[in-house]
Amino acid sequence: MARLSLAMLAVVALSSCGGGAAHEPAKTPASQEPGGSAGAPSSAAANDNRFYSPVAGITIDKQPSWSFMSLEHELANRQAVSVGNEETDKVMHDSTTAPLVVIARYPEPSEKPNPTLKITLRPLADLRGTPPVDIARAVAQVMAQAIPTFEMEGDARALQVGGLPGATFRAHFTLAVPHLERSFPVNCEAWIVPRGEYGIIIVSSDPTGGAAGYDPDFQAMVKSIVIRK
Repeated sequence: MARLSLAMLAVVALSSCGGGAAHEPAKTPASQEPGGSAGAPSSAAANDNRFYSPVAGITIDKQPSWSFMSLEHELANRQAVSVGNEETDKVMHDSTTAPLVVIARYPEPSEKPNPTLKITLRPLADLRGTPPVDIARAVAQVMAQAIPTFEMEGDARALQVGGLPGATFRAHFTLAVPHLERSFPVNCEAWIVPRGEYGIIIVSSDPTGGAAGYDPDFQAMVKSIVIRK
């Protein structure tokens, strides 16, 4: 399996796990631009809960109680956290791996640890044609080497996302917010969906460690995804 292509997919997955727990408690509720997102839709949909990228050919419906997060907040969150590995932190803080869209449970800045679901599109390069489960396993292995507290939960498994073959794996790790002198247990799930020359990487990140029961919302949003063939 091509090491460079694999490393790039792992970078995306690592970047998607960062953030969600980085802010000081907000003094007053922050305003949220309707429909604002890390990659604002080029074509506005009548449904305020829907993100659609005509360029990427991806549609997702967020849960009504969730919010689209701006790229500014997404990058600020990532830059404020650490996984305990300096090289990995540099990867997470890199603004060149911006996602297409970030969906967050709360508008930012949030008083609470903020679960997120992120979608990113990246070239597969030499990984094109590799079975999705093999890609997912290899990405998880790279993440395990990059995050000291990373523990995979079971094995990667095959499934379909948006009508295309893909694979998913679950894991957990500890995320620190140095300026707050706090750390959070993070549960994450990654879905990797090859489509032609590109890979669609979807990552959920829950900084409550699963205590607040957000998984049904994550699953419902992933189920809503439509991918142009």
